[in-house]
Amino acid sequence: MKYKIAYIDEDKGWINTFYQTFKNDFDILRIEVNSESSVEAILEILISNDLNAIVTDYLLEENAEVPFNGNRIVEELKKIKPHFPIVMLTSFPTQAIGHTDDVHIIYNKNILSVENDREKEELEIFKTKIQSNISNYYKKIEDTNTRIEQLVEKRNSQGLDIPEEEELTKLYILFDELNPEGKDLPANLIHRDSISKLNEFVNETKEILEELKKLNQK
Repeated sequence: MKYKIAYIDEDKGWINTFYQTFKNDFDILRIEVNSESSVEAILEILISNDLNAIVTDYLLEENAEVPFNGNRIVEELKKIKPHFPIVMLTSFPTQAIGHTDDVHIIYNKNILSVENDREKEELEIFKTKIQSNISNYYKKIEDTNTRIEQLVEKRNSQGLDIPEEEELTKLYILFDELNPEGKDLPANLIHRDSISKLNEFVNETKEILEELKKLNQK
């Protein structure tokens, strides 16, 4: 089964190039940005399509006549899914680096133009990085869930010490960040007993942290 990724660009030519380059490796959702597009509408498409990763062009505002670039899409998506696999392609890497928090997601768009064996190898590495980022993301979810279950089982049977309670709290918050919608995972990955307590636990923990912040500010 192929991973499903989105590619966002304002240029039909680049959209077609990306699709033709990776159509045998990924299931690709093509999103063309135009003057009618908005960050909110694009986010809605991304969230509703059960994607495994997102690739976006950086410079969108010039040709599409929109008041945002790819970095804005990345920023807004990270607020919802801070650990989700995202890649930014650009013909203007210096400009993109200056406007993007995580410079490690930025790659030169020329990587899609293959003319010799060296460039073919670079493209293959790029594809492998996308696939690895996706598999590592889901592995992190699985590992986090497994450790939560281990600690919950221990707490129910013999209790946890203070460091373990702190670890469990952090793991619940991390799990909520990794998979805030509680879906898009293999059916056997998440145990319902753990998830049923997750939202309540995370909300209570966040309230406690907010109260502590207020106390520290006094």
